[in-house]
Amino acid sequence: MNPSLHKVSIMKITAVFAASFLLSMAVAYVLLPFFSESLVSIFAELIILLTLGLYLLHVLNKAHVPLYSITGKLSMDLKTTVFTGFLTVVKLLLYFSFAGLLLRLAFLSPNVLNQAESLLANSTEPAGLNLRTFFSGVLLAPVMEEFIFRGIILNKWADKRSNTRALVLSSLLFGLLHINTLIVPQFIGGLLYGLVYLKTKRLIYSIFMHMLYNALPHLLLLISVDESTETMPLSHSMLEELMTALNIISLVFIVLLPLFLFTLHKYSKNLNDEQIPFTYHILNTPTL
Repeated sequence: MNPSLHKVSIMKITAVFAASFLLSMAVAYVLLPFFSESLVSIFAELIILLTLGLYLLHVLNKAHVPLYSITGKLSMDLKTTVFTGFLTVVKLLLYFSFAGLLLRLAFLSPNVLNQAESLLANSTEPAGLNLRTFFSGVLLAPVMEEFIFRGIILNKWADKRSNTRALVLSSLLFGLLHINTLIVPQFIGGLLYGLVYLKTKRLIYSIFMHMLYNALPHLLLLISVDESTETMPLSHSMLEELMTALNIISLVFIVLLPLFLFTLHKYSKNLNDEQIPFTYHILNTPTL
């Protein structure tokens, strides 16, 4: 029987995810009086990962879809690793520099300074590395999300539509799932991860990029910060320094954006002529 992703129902995957989420919440409620919140949260996320992972393996086995046809080789060559890492770092710089640009524009309003001082006055908890969010966001989520959104959904839709349409639609769905980040950053991330997957035929690169993108902000929290809760008023000199920094950050965005888009344009040439990873591996894997 020919392997096919058409038999893999996205709606059923969504239903299983919802059921595993409810199960994890019930288990967390029972365990919370006996264990720390961080440990219980990690255990709850492992329940979701294990339940969804086993279901996906069952569905793929039932559809006669070998795991290799989705993941491809698990090895990474140095040139592609450096290139994809570079794209990820630039995307992160664009994300933060765009936020800086918006903040620079916001400071044109006379009320923003008072609001900033109020936020500083109410922020007394020092920043730090949260092991639970690091474990979930850097280790678990990238693997499962890339396997579902790129490995299954992108392959499934690209087989029915053009690669470009499937890439855009799967990325939009990925962005909608992360509505708490205002959709756009994750939509762009989905486009980037999916493009690399279609070009390399290896899911390991999109997982690597997703992990790196999630890990860098967490690692920045390891930089020592002043944990003093005393709030200093924003003086005129401090405001000038802040505005200078925001001007530089805004310039970084203006310079990086066209370079990033040009690189993606060159890399994505003839995208619709690319064989989708699933079909590529099915046709090029020798049968025993």
